[in-house]
Amino acid sequence: MNKIDRIAVSRIVSDLIKADSVIDSREMQLFEFVKDAYRLTKECLNDARFITFAEAVNTLCLLDAEEKSGLMDLFRKITLADGMCNKDEALLMIALEYCMEGDHDADMIHIQVPQQGLQLENSQVIYVESEYDETINGVILHNFQRIENAMRLAGFNFAYIPQISQTYKTTAPSLFNSVMSFLTPNLSDGELSFLQEKISGMTTAQFCKEQLCRKLHINTLSETAPSLLMEIGETVSESTIYANFLRIPIEKDVLIEIKQFMYRFTSMMNSEYSILRNIYNSTDRFIYSGVYKQILDLCLMKENAMSCVLLDTLKQKITFPDINEELKVSRSEKALYALILAETLTGGMNLNAPVSAKQMKLHEEKQKKLMAKYARIYHYYGGEAESVPNILDYTIRNPKISKINKAIAKLSSKLYNIEDYMIQRGQDGLYRINVDSSMVFCTDGDPTPWMQSERWRNILSM
Repeated sequence: MNKIDRIAVSRIVSDLIKADSVIDSREMQLFEFVKDAYRLTKECLNDARFITFAEAVNTLCLLDAEEKSGLMDLFRKITLADGMCNKDEALLMIALEYCMEGDHDADMIHIQVPQQGLQLENSQVIYVESEYDETINGVILHNFQRIENAMRLAGFNFAYIPQISQTYKTTAPSLFNSVMSFLTPNLSDGELSFLQEKISGMTTAQFCKEQLCRKLHINTLSETAPSLLMEIGETVSESTIYANFLRIPIEKDVLIEIKQFMYRFTSMMNSEYSILRNIYNSTDRFIYSGVYKQILDLCLMKENAMSCVLLDTLKQKITFPDINEELKVSRSEKALYALILAETLTGGMNLNAPVSAKQMKLHEEKQKKLMAKYARIYHYYGGEAESVPNILDYTIRNPKISKINKAIAKLSSKLYNIEDYMIQRGQDGLYRINVDSSMVFCTDGDPTPWMQSERWRNILSM
């Protein structure tokens, strides 16, 4: 188990212990055991604060079956250490079970929670697809009331876009305009009419591509098989909040898949779970709660120009594909940008010299490893590793950072939250790039999430 794996274990253990908002002595005893058994150093525990639960799960999914089995036994012990398992703990464990056990192709997704007032909830199960599946949709439509009631009794709202669209379609235009004029007085009559037409005719595929992909930047849903999607918790890193989602592909009959999900959830909990109330619906009532409110709020959100970052070592470029722009700097500066992106995953690029003379030797070893990483990346961008610039020297490093940030600043008219893409030095002296790591891709031909790249994983674990 390498350092990245231990950081992932630290993140999951921390989230499981804190999930029920109560930490008792039994959990602390287990925590001490885990620290010794998996060599979770103080550095690992600190670095775990800068990755999400979703990233941690996806990292541990790459371990071999025996290692995953041992970890799952440990995670179950932590969850039940205090003798209770509430909804938040059960959701985390369901995500771990689906992703790390069995033959499911379930995966985890995380996004930065938008700052535009949209509230995401973990009480919803959303059916998603990028292309219409006639068989699955037929089963859902025929059994919708049955599915909805069963989900509600287990404490979830089942969000099926065609049903929600039909609700808005049957809402009288006068009522829709009246309510929306009250809620959003900034919209004109024409904009209100367009909004009702859009939301009442929306398909699941359109919802995935236009709302979840473009606005929430859940990019993997642009091409997704029919699946169940649910938020299973949030990760707070510094001042940024990330939502963690579990996606369960429907590999069997959709009713069987839903039944198995609810059985897993209800059988896992040994504390009471809430039954969601049924919302009475009619043509003279406007529903403004739960999933209806979330989807309406999402449709009202303005699109922004947030872009993923593509580390293209084949063409020796760094690009922002969503705005069709390139980071136009030298190869040594591209390598430095990629290095700091990598170091941000574990807290940031640390060049701070220690106060204690005893720690200086360890500090010097870390600086050598950092330069080795930089030399490897520099080589990928066309440079000779033997002649790599010494970025440990601030007179060399600082001008490069300045050039990078100036090049990114030129994209301010296109790039949303441009500061997140710039190299920042925090009060702790660490250099970071705060762009969401799920939006960083690499390519040797086809774009790939960079944490799935063996080349970049080897660099990160150096």
